[in-house]
Amino acid sequence: MKLSRSRWLAVVGIVCILSGIWVGWFGLPVWSSPPLRWQKIQEIKYGQPGFPELTSPFSMVGATKYEVRQGDDISLLLNSIQYRTITDEVRQAIIYLPDNSSDQPLTEMKALRHDLWLEVSQAILQHTDEKTLFLSWWDDAQRIDFLTGRKTWIHAPTATTFANANEQELWQQVAGPIDPDEQALRRLASLLAMDVQQALQEMAKILTADVPVYWLVCLDDLARVSEIERLSGKQLGFEARLFPQSGDVHSQIAEVKRWASENGTGSYLVQNIPGQGVRAWRIMDSATENTLLAKMLPFTSSLANPADNLEIVYQSNWGAYLAIYHWLR
Repeated sequence: MKLSRSRWLAVVGIVCILSGIWVGWFGLPVWSSPPLRWQKIQEIKYGQPGFPELTSPFSMVGATKYEVRQGDDISLLLNSIQYRTITDEVRQAIIYLPDNSSDQPLTEMKALRHDLWLEVSQAILQHTDEKTLFLSWWDDAQRIDFLTGRKTWIHAPTATTFANANEQELWQQVAGPIDPDEQALRRLASLLAMDVQQALQEMAKILTADVPVYWLVCLDDLARVSEIERLSGKQLGFEARLFPQSGDVHSQIAEVKRWASENGTGSYLVQNIPGQGVRAWRIMDSATENTLLAKMLPFTSSLANPADNLEIVYQSNWGAYLAIYHWLR
């Protein structure tokens, strides 16, 4: 059975968001995916032996490790940290740790994500102050909050974020309580799905003028497209493909370019996946190409024609995995 676009994105989103990695680890999903199952395999209180070495402006309470399974073949570890804010609120964040694994590429990418998030958090602390407001997707926002203490527009997903009760139950365990107020996350999703100039105009209407505003975007946000579509009510034209490992970089990029032009605008981005090859995303239509989300990610069209009033102030390595934009009002 051929996988429809919406169902494919839903499966991609599940696998990517729970692992924090690209679906290239497992190849393209098939639409017979069994439901997610999970179990708590480790729970450590702060100060106990084995507690992960982490730095946060908040008081850490505990760390929990979950094993999440999809069928018999896919098994992934997910780390959740619990911490207490200055208002005595206990929050949770999904964090990346370089877990030991017999799968070297998988372990390498976990360590890489951990290091890149550590670097971006240090940059945020160095170059922004406590008045700064960060806009980002909900799981990125949790990491910004835990690692830096900077204000974020949202702190948690909503019930509508997820396709079914099974997914919702998992993320309530790992990321903390569902936010009963969907307004902020719906607005954020709508902004990302809007034409970039319209989105910036909307931001001017809803955000306080005297607060510095920054966007943080991550390449993994492309795996959240089904969530953004569900909350914004708009369909976005992004597609992904894994190109196998090749010793000839030039011919591989030429192949990606041909693929991006076949049924799309020709705009693409690529990222090397250790031990797998190249993960490429393409944009299917001009409306998607001009959305705020596409403009903030390193697609070839965005690099050639960047958005006005969005100044890039930080970009990580690994294919610009993380980027921060300053909104110039």
